[in-house]
Amino acid sequence: MTNHSAMIPLQIAAIKSNLPAYTLAWQINHVFQMDLALSLDWQKITPSNEISHHLHYFCNFEDVELNWHLIANKGSKSFFLKTKPNFDYFFICSGEDLFSYFNRALEDLKKAPKVEHIFDFDLSIIKNPDFIYQNIKKNKEFINDLHV
Repeated sequence: MTNHSAMIPLQIAAIKSNLPAYTLAWQINHVFQMDLALSLDWQKITPSNEISHHLHYFCNFEDVELNWHLIANKGSKSFFLKTKPNFDYFFICSGEDLFSYFNRALEDLKKAPKVEHIFDFDLSIIKNPDFIYQNIKKNKEFINDLHV
């Protein structure tokens, strides 16, 4: 297994909320002055070799080189993290968060209505997080292509 943590620092929170993804993205945008927007679906290969598509909202903080992702856990064919079906969404910050934006965003989001719970999430409990890193890389390449 590759040590991805040296390549892309990640912080993840799991969110329990019955809000639709677009409403949760709006709430995050509202409480943290972010600009999450619908982006490429994230994909995961299921054990039966099918592709499961998961709603994905994305925002980039260019000045501090942080990328934000809101991912729906339940996809078209499976859960993004099948061992964590009780979580509705994953909120991911990739990049070196020198100014603790991630923790500040979580604190603000905890005050938002209809967000039931936000859980700290330790990436080390995922046996093979390669699909997360592949999706981040794919999204970064797509964004870079848009700016060419």
